[in-house]
Amino acid sequence: DLNRERGSTLVLVTHDPAMAARCGRTLTIAAGRLVP
Repeated sequence: DLNRERGSTLVLVTHDPAMAARCGRTLTIAAGRLVP
């Protein structure tokens, strides 16, 4: 919610599925391409 209040974006890069599950949106890179 802090990012909405301040109008900012946070980019988190992780290999940890548990950490990614805590995010509001996830994107995956597969075979060098971004997969939403």
